[in-house]
Amino acid sequence: MAKVLILGLKDLKNLIEKRIENRYDCNLIVTGKTGVGKSTLLYLLFKKFRGFKIEDKLTYKRDEMISLIRDYKKSYCWADELIGSAFKRNFFEREQIKLIEILTRYRSNFNIVGGALPVFLTLDKELLKLFRVHIQVIKRGVAVLYLPKNGKQYSDDIWDVKYNKSLEERWSKKIENNPNFKVPYHKYSTFKAYIFFPPLSDDEEEKYNNLKEQKRAEAEVVDNDKKEKNNFYKKILLMVKDRKLDDKELLKICQFNDKSYSSVKTRLGQMLRDEGEDKTLKDFITFERRKNATLNSYNNNTPPPSDVDVNDL
Repeated sequence: MAKVLILGLKDLKNLIEKRIENRYDCNLIVTGKTGVGKSTLLYLLFKKFRGFKIEDKLTYKRDEMISLIRDYKKSYCWADELIGSAFKRNFFEREQIKLIEILTRYRSNFNIVGGALPVFLTLDKELLKLFRVHIQVIKRGVAVLYLPKNGKQYSDDIWDVKYNKSLEERWSKKIENNPNFKVPYHKYSTFKAYIFFPPLSDDEEEKYNNLKEQKRAEAEVVDNDKKEKNNFYKKILLMVKDRKLDDKELLKICQFNDKSYSSVKTRLGQMLRDEGEDKTLKDFITFERRKNATLNSYNNNTPPPSDVDVNDL
């Protein structure tokens, strides 16, 4: 039996630096159960790189993640809760599509992007193709390094998911019969090494926790604002598809809610396309040509159409 490779974080840092020197970007995912040390590993790893400042590079916002990837070169981006930015069930969201586009387009910035999430396959399928390193923390202080399989010409399954799933199912049955069964992670086809890492110091733990609370709170405010805005458009779109609105009523609702009529029409049209709808907004509403004076003739005191429940907006 061949010897199993064991690495420390310094070894991993050197491997990543070599990849950057060879003019490749490096996107890595750290997975594992809550509390096993995903953030600990990422923090200790990033700290080993020159110029990394946690205050500037730790993020919980998708738009901030995009900025860190797009606007910097040979820098860092730590998306501590990647599931909020790249969950596979959000594959149709415009911002997520933009994230995929930015990661692809700005690979020549040679940034190091690290993200944490509980389960590997909850990541958007297209994003999985862009991440070259997977680290699974199996218990505190111990992780497994996986690298994708190269040279696949007719398959996009670079992580050999089908084969590795079959191994996992086989081992799950063994664990049911024997709770002491130890999973041989080195038998996964994408396995490369085991990684050992220490805990954070008290000062590092305090600094990280304080920053996490602050940045999470900031991200939550942004998310709530987006949800409120999205709810408005979703409810309007539902009324449009149910043919409960005509162009005059839509105009009144826009003015009543202090929103641009043309921008709302554009957004609704985009939402129809995002849903894969064959029809356009004009198939649901007949729009009359209006002069600017007519468009500006309403104000915030104009009541909404009587047959539309404003409380639903």
